[in-house]
Amino acid sequence: RDVYLAAPPLAPPWRRLRRRPLAKHPQMAEAASDSSLAPPAELVSQLGFYFSDSNLRRDRFLIRLTGADGTGAVPIETLATFNRVAAHTQDVGVIVAALRQAPGLVVSDDEQSVRRVSPLPDEDTSAARTVYVEQLPAGVTIDMLREAFGACGAVTCVSLPRSGPSHSRDALGFAFVEFETEAAAAAAPERMGGTALRDGQPPLRVMRKAAWEEQKAAYKSARAAGSRRSAKAERAKAAAAEAERAAAALPQTVVAVTAIARGGNIKAIRKEMNSVFGAVAPVEFVDYGFSNSGDPTVAYVRMETEEGAAEAVRLLSEREQPFGGAAAQFALLRGEKLLRYTDRIRELRAASGKTRQRKRQQWWERKWGAKAA
Repeated sequence: RDVYLAAPPLAPPWRRLRRRPLAKHPQMAEAASDSSLAPPAELVSQLGFYFSDSNLRRDRFLIRLTGADGTGAVPIETLATFNRVAAHTQDVGVIVAALRQAPGLVVSDDEQSVRRVSPLPDEDTSAARTVYVEQLPAGVTIDMLREAFGACGAVTCVSLPRSGPSHSRDALGFAFVEFETEAAAAAAPERMGGTALRDGQPPLRVMRKAAWEEQKAAYKSARAAGSRRSAKAERAKAAAAEAERAAAALPQTVVAVTAIARGGNIKAIRKEMNSVFGAVAPVEFVDYGFSNSGDPTVAYVRMETEEGAAEAVRLLSEREQPFGGAAAQFALLRGEKLLRYTDRIRELRAASGKTRQRKRQQWWERKWGAKAA
């Protein structure tokens, strides 16, 4: 039988990118001892950027090495594993020479580590010097943005978010460009907005970071409000559907009697209704005079069966049955009206039950005295 061995798990992306060990080839070790090679200007700039205010505040890996104030020593061997450094050279001597040329950095006497001269400023003013850029074309790079926005002033940092942790992924279509001065950031929206990085590409949309943050907050607020309205509407819709289902499940045995003449004797009319409806089909209860809000022109007759209720409506409507001296109108309660009526009757029954219990307790206390606690 074939046997398949599981591959060892890959290291996390940040370890694969930044902690790649140096090759221990004899020729490399010999080259490392030769520090006479002039470092490329791009390498000097890249190493200086790693320790700049703009990058160090955002670089969680480096800030763990330098400490919160940014002046802690970083092993040069660690810097040599960074992708952008390794792309220039793997010669430690060249890296040391580049670090010596980078402003604001000090290499240790044993050439094993490097640190910043000055601590990070207490106040972070980068937001005021940053612009937001969107509608970036596919394939855009940090160097392209740095070069294009360099026309507005010195660029200290370009942040180009991508779709994943790997730098090989496509950019998300927007970026943040930080300038050395606030004046350069103020000029960038007017100078760069509406322009294209290359011919045939979409025009850029540029705004100050503060304006972008306001729009983002407004969008989130509107989205949250929409979500709340949508959730409220969904709850109302669900409640209405539940009410419809509950109403549909109720038996249609209640007949609404309206247009009853005023001024008649309540008890006599109630007794007459019971007799008239009872001649058609069995009656459960005549609700008139007290449980229907005291309206003497409206009554509800609860029949025992749906068939009896429907037949009573048909027959009494045909002969224009009068109550109180005037022809009344008859209709079956359905849907929401029936549900409201049954809910009200349920509430009245609960209230009357409490009233009866209270009166019974009062009678007991008058006859036998209060019960011992």
